Amino acid sequence: MSETYYRPGLSLGSYPQRIEDRSIELEHKLKRYFRRLAGGLTRRLYSQKFVIKQVTLYQQSLKDLSEQELTEIIDYIRSELHRCGLTRPLILKSIAIIREASCRALGKSHYDVQVYGGWLMLNDMLAEMETGEGKTLTTTLASCTAALAGIPVHVITANDYLAGRDCDIMQPLYERLGLSSAAILDGMDTDQRQRGYSADIVHTTNKQIAFDYLRDRIEIGEDTGRLKFQNRQIQQWRTGAGSPLLLRGLCFAIIDEADSVLIDEAITPLIITKTIPNDESVDTYGDALYLASILFAGQDFIIDIKRKRIELTNEGEEKLGDLVANLPGHWQNSQIRERLVTQALTATHFYIKDKDYLVKDDKVQIIDQSTGRVMADRSWEQGLHQMIEAKEGCVISELREPQARISYQRFFSRYLKLGGTSGTISEVGKELRQVYHLDVVKVAPNRPGKRVMMPERLYRNTKVRDQVFLRRIHDLKEHRRAVLIGTCSVEESEKISAILKQNEINHQVLNARQDEQEAEIIAKAGQTGAITVATNMAGRGTDIALDETVAANGGLHVIALSRNPSKRIDRQLYGRSARQGDPGSAEAILSLEDSALEEFYSSAMLRVMAKFCRGDKAMPGLLSKLILWMPQMNNERRQRLLRKHLTKQDQRLRRILAFSGKFE
Repeated sequence: MSETYYRPGLSLGSYPQRIEDRSIELEHKLKRYFRRLAGGLTRRLYSQKFVIKQVTLYQQSLKDLSEQELTEIIDYIRSELHRCGLTRPLILKSIAIIREASCRALGKSHYDVQVYGGWLMLNDMLAEMETGEGKTLTTTLASCTAALAGIPVHVITANDYLAGRDCDIMQPLYERLGLSSAAILDGMDTDQRQRGYSADIVHTTNKQIAFDYLRDRIEIGEDTGRLKFQNRQIQQWRTGAGSPLLLRGLCFAIIDEADSVLIDEAITPLIITKTIPNDESVDTYGDALYLASILFAGQDFIIDIKRKRIELTNEGEEKLGDLVANLPGHWQNSQIRERLVTQALTATHFYIKDKDYLVKDDKVQIIDQSTGRVMADRSWEQGLHQMIEAKEGCVISELREPQARISYQRFFSRYLKLGGTSGTISEVGKELRQVYHLDVVKVAPNRPGKRVMMPERLYRNTKVRDQVFLRRIHDLKEHRRAVLIGTCSVEESEKISAILKQNEINHQVLNARQDEQEAEIIAKAGQTGAITVATNMAGRGTDIALDETVAANGGLHVIALSRNPSKRIDRQLYGRSARQGDPGSAEAILSLEDSALEEFYSSAMLRVMAKFCRGDKAMPGLLSKLILWMPQMNNERRQRLLRKHLTKQDQRLRRILAFSGKFE
């Protein structure tokens, strides 16, 4: 069957996915290679100008149709796509029909650049579109075209808030096209998920769908052969048992914020665990934390900040042996006591409350550093999570052991068809091409950007920085602007909030504690005089609507008070201003006491750097740029190597499991 068909059926089975088999690995590589060649030819033959012209011409013929006549055209394109698959002439017609349906159902017409963005996604490419260019509306061209062809579509984004919001906003368009839609969100039970995944278009997050896929893999077991799998499905149908599986395969994924999902999230494998008995008592964790507190850094243990690792010295090991001489049981085993105390030191020195995790409802909840959001269902491995719970005085949870695992690299490579978009993707284009075989194409903005980027300023300490940003806030309020203040942690956002309160400046705070009020806070953030302090929750996908006064006086102004580990995350923050041709501005007001700088540079180096900041003056521009660039460059390099290591580790594990006959 032609590769334009990507749906469940006789050819691909009831659970289509790209099978990982060493015997056909070369075949897949050749197919990807020729697809890339064809993609280059496609971009030349189907240029942006050509695609837009063809879509516009066909849409002109639809404008005077009645609603009934448009419905008949929709039914026609559905039957043609079912019969012929995703051929390029049919894709162009489908895009025109969806564009016209959007005008009628949503009151929004896709811009020409959005038309081209949707075309790229349907041709297995990633479209880089500037922040604020309407990527959510753009994805509907690809998702609806594929869904009309009978292909189960997964629209994947970075968090539950965006998944739920996008599904609700686009539902009138889906209904006008005769398509069903659903959002799969945290807290849903198995029945709700099964019903949701049966929809034509599913909005969800990378974590939700990857974990649900792993649950299906556990259910399928080692029976990965397509024929055996089909026989099993038939037996369940005959007995009336129904399928216990959640998904309908991995047919087509459209990834919004693709760099966040495919790159930033790809440093940690996804692991489904099961509970196991915890041999360690609460007292054991408490003893380990106490012992860790009386050891001296540099003498008893070495802290490797860059690698986030702690190692006991010989002197520390001897001292620890003496300290536990009167303690019972496992404390007399050197390996166990050193593991426990090293873990306690790690929990104390590297995992900071309100930065790395939040304590909520007597539970330790991990904060995703790139999004600022709580990952309530995630936990650290090998007893570290329990050690942090003991540190915070929380109830100690049960230990867990892996039941199934998969990396994002492996998971997304199993989709038959993959496309996506982001505003900050070109920096990682080479890695995306190497790992996922996806080309990145930059799409010009619909209107020239009006964002005014002010020079970054670096001060000697946070005291001076805070004085400068307070003066800036007063100035912006006088000019009737709205202000978004970006920080990199819950702790930092609450410190800034306290400073604003001391200076009697009305404001609102958006961080992991206020996630339930997110929509309400964002709705007010573009109003005249609004001051919003936020973590990275206000980054990707956040659309701040401006009132008329703010728009007339220069738009939203973004102030970054913290340096993010990646330049792309900084760009996402700045991208909240000047969206879709609106005015706006952004700047960074930073200090040498920024956590990103303190983790990279030694204290001695920072003291030398401070001498270049005279009084309350900022550091000279070129020097400050170099100082700020180095930690980000180093972190991005380290993350890239981590992802590369994870991919190689994944390949080794796959070979071992294949040899042993196990499935994951």
